[in-house]
Amino acid sequence: MQHSGSVFELIRRRPVLSALYWIKQAWQLFTMAPWLWIQLLSFMLLLNLLGSMNPVLFIVTLFLNPFITAGLYSAIVAVQRGKTASFSWLFRPLQQVQFRPLFLQLAALNLLLAIPLSLLGEHVMQQLAAEQLVFSQVLLFVFCTAMIWMMFSYAVAILYFLPDKRLLPALMASLVACWRNLIPLLLFGAIGLALCLATVPTMLLGMFLVLPLLSIAFFISFQDIFNVDPGSADPTDQNGNQDSGVLEV
Repeated sequence: MQHSGSVFELIRRRPVLSALYWIKQAWQLFTMAPWLWIQLLSFMLLLNLLGSMNPVLFIVTLFLNPFITAGLYSAIVAVQRGKTASFSWLFRPLQQVQFRPLFLQLAALNLLLAIPLSLLGEHVMQQLAAEQLVFSQVLLFVFCTAMIWMMFSYAVAILYFLPDKRLLPALMASLVACWRNLIPLLLFGAIGLALCLATVPTMLLGMFLVLPLLSIAFFISFQDIFNVDPGSADPTDQNGNQDSGVLEV
């Protein structure tokens, strides 16, 4: 299928073993500033944990997540470029006015889609408890979950780093990118699961290393798939001007 717009032209199919490359590159970045990544991911984890405790906090957290995620990505790019990033970089996107409408719309759409998906998931769990699973409904839940994940997985990075600042094309580009690279992403997920399970003997303390590593690696997968040049990938300069930071394919 042909798509209009440069964002789709940037999407590349990566080899299966690209997952290993992403993790290797992430480890190199992690060792450059380990305490920074632990701080950033611990805060993000704490924020989501607080959001799960109260419906109001959940809404607040949901709308903050795109901004915080973009802040993490900007810190990764800073370290890639040899700059010194700090904890405050996590909140930079909140100060960048041009991204507020996009990220708020993204969060609102995420919430809108999460409601029926949660209801369907609750219905499937009730069927499981009653041992009366309907296979078609389980399949529908898995399919919808996968589609929504693929739509939103790279959406923040696309909107923040690529020239096309439109919500629906960003969601579709994320979906297409994940579909074209499904096998390396599945391998990445399997490696991530194995690393998480390996932290069990440490009473999950190892997650303070694994979560930052996987988060950095996932952003590197975006750079690899969309052919983003980390040497110039900065959505805004000091004057707030747009900068695509993208290599032409």
